[in-house]
Amino acid sequence: MSLGQLKKMKIVGYTDISFGDKTGDIYEVLVNPENYSLSYETIITAKHAPGASLNTLQYNNQGTQTLSFKFLFDGTGVITNGGGLLSSIAVPGLPASKPDVVKEIEDFKKAVYYFRGKDHQPPYVQLQWGPLIFNCLLTKIDLTFKLFNPDGSPLRAEAQCTFRSAIDIKKMTIIEDKKSPDLTHEKTVAAGDTLPLLCYREYGDSRYYYEVARYNKLIDIKQLIPGTKIFFPALKTN
Repeated sequence: MSLGQLKKMKIVGYTDISFGDKTGDIYEVLVNPENYSLSYETIITAKHAPGASLNTLQYNNQGTQTLSFKFLFDGTGVITNGGGLLSSIAVPGLPASKPDVVKEIEDFKKAVYYFRGKDHQPPYVQLQWGPLIFNCLLTKIDLTFKLFNPDGSPLRAEAQCTFRSAIDIKKMTIIEDKKSPDLTHEKTVAAGDTLPLLCYREYGDSRYYYEVARYNKLIDIKQLIPGTKIFFPALKTN
């Protein structure tokens, strides 16, 4: 596999907030988003101090993170499922795989939006793209249809999506317990594993993948070989 191989954003469905059991629905975007935005929120309360003319601000708690991005559904044949935006330009005279926009949108909504009767709610989803590992629930989709066949069926659509982070209270307790020094753990790489994903499973946060790569003296952090042993050191706590 080439180090420069294009990786598509994947949206993986899970049955509950523990993110242990998958629904079986995995959606891979046709074209990666040009950008995404992460919002962090601190919840504060305004309190009036007796005798003062202004309110004082008091910290309450941390709000959930919000991630939003926009991506494309395209059924013109100009963009194929086999590559990225530049590498997938259709060559004149060659057949192009033309995705069905309506079907693609339905597959996407099945993975992130539709109510699951046995779970009594829509699926939890994990966004996977490079170092981004984001456990969340979809809160909003805005679909804009931009190009149509003569019969009115859509050829192109854009989806503006907003997700809010979701974390199991048990995992949150472990993450926030600064008195709990995790012992060094060993994991065996399985097919499809990435270092950010493994770090998320181990620490509850994917951002430690550079530290883990240095600890294991990994030369290539983009390509993990199945069967490789990876050691996850104890986190330093204050």
